[in-house]
Amino acid sequence: MLFFWSRVCANRAESWGSDSRILGMRLEMSVKPATTTDDGIIQVTEGSEIHLRFYGLQIRNDTWKQIKFVGQDEDTGSDFNRTCSPFTKDIFIEEGMNVSSQGTSGVLKAKIKALRKSESKSDYWLCVRDSQDGKWYPLGEHDGWLSVVEEKKSLLPIWLQVILIACLLVLSGMFSGLNLGLMALDPMELRIVQSCGTDKEKKYARKIEPIRRKGNYLLCSLLLGNVLVNTTLTILLDDLIGSGLGAVVASTIGIVIFGEIVPQALCSRHGLAVGANTIHITKFFMLLTFPLSFPISKLLDCVLGQEIGTVYNREKLVGMLKVTEPYNDLVKEEMNMIQGALELRTKTVEDIMTPLSNCFMINSDTVLDFNTMSEIMESGYTRIPVYEDERTNIVDILFVKDLAFVDPDDCTTLKTITKFYNHPVHFVFHDTKLDSMLEEFKKALPGSTSECRLIIGRLLRQHHTHASCCSCDQRLSILSRHADINMEPFTVLTATPA
Repeated sequence: MLFFWSRVCANRAESWGSDSRILGMRLEMSVKPATTTDDGIIQVTEGSEIHLRFYGLQIRNDTWKQIKFVGQDEDTGSDFNRTCSPFTKDIFIEEGMNVSSQGTSGVLKAKIKALRKSESKSDYWLCVRDSQDGKWYPLGEHDGWLSVVEEKKSLLPIWLQVILIACLLVLSGMFSGLNLGLMALDPMELRIVQSCGTDKEKKYARKIEPIRRKGNYLLCSLLLGNVLVNTTLTILLDDLIGSGLGAVVASTIGIVIFGEIVPQALCSRHGLAVGANTIHITKFFMLLTFPLSFPISKLLDCVLGQEIGTVYNREKLVGMLKVTEPYNDLVKEEMNMIQGALELRTKTVEDIMTPLSNCFMINSDTVLDFNTMSEIMESGYTRIPVYEDERTNIVDILFVKDLAFVDPDDCTTLKTITKFYNHPVHFVFHDTKLDSMLEEFKKALPGSTSECRLIIGRLLRQHHTHASCCSCDQRLSILSRHADINMEPFTVLTATPA
């Protein structure tokens, strides 16, 4: 009898590990996502294998026998003086413990089973066996709390997520590029392309112009589509990578490179072609975002007014021609003609005249002998001013064709010829605008008449004047080519104050 009692006591001491004591635990490692909350609660994922490190006194390899877990719904609540029963089978503890050399800590392995279908989270208490009475008690409030959470599942299969991410990057680039390419093509420019572009450009412009007229609606649709695509891209990357920070970094890099830089660089140069070839996708997203983008666009129309487009005045047109001169196909003469026509209303007669002192002129008393006739022919002018006494007193005009029947041997005076033909003289002020001058030319040439006229401008200031005239027919041709009149017979003179 004595021998039997001694044997039982020895077995209890061996099984209970009477000198081991568990004081706490922490998470060492997990094959699936796991963390420890600020309250010290260990949170692991269902179906994972974890390593738990236990701290205490005189821990041995068989101390794992003193460790069990119980579900909180099966426990006695916060009364830690009550025993644990029954133990859970959702957490399986493997035999053996890797103990430190001092015997103050040890690591054991545990396997977490999957949660039930109706559960998204389950909490468990750590229970340790008391070495004195052999009963099981929960270890503290948070020191022994283990929480098992549902494993996060992907929204979509990985292969499908990769395809969607690639498609979303393409759409992001398309929206960004079209926002720059289409909105840069204002309605006025599209009309110009339709009237004077190449056949391909006209075709592209006709496709784009109907939706470009709805500028604010198109803008709202492109921006909403871009925001929708970029947001969805970030969500899919977060689900694929499993890290919010990683998803932000990856989406930022992808959107900047493939959604902004590359498409905007492309559409800034080929916006017309890209916009025309993606017109159906643009219309689809305009329809898709209609409930939100259309009301916003109407509000913008009311606040900002109708979009007119870029309109150039005379000064801007001249400036644009000068800036684009190295790149357009206009020759210098054409540039001068266009610039001259645009400056008709701003320039005066005085601006295009040459001082009278530089003009070839003849005195009315000059005899038309051989030397005079030769001098007139060598001058190269077809219309020559005639003056009396002084050069500022211009009284008539000589046309070279008037000398066709003049014989140098007759020594006829110039005054005789000018009185015979009697070309009328018209006077204008030196500050007369060139457009008004054109109207004078038209009045002087009724119908198809090519009658010669001399228009002389005179402005007297304190009885001191000097005249000036056009010494080159090319200056008049700049006006004639834009007025649909024959101005070849004209010589324009003007008088300016001294």
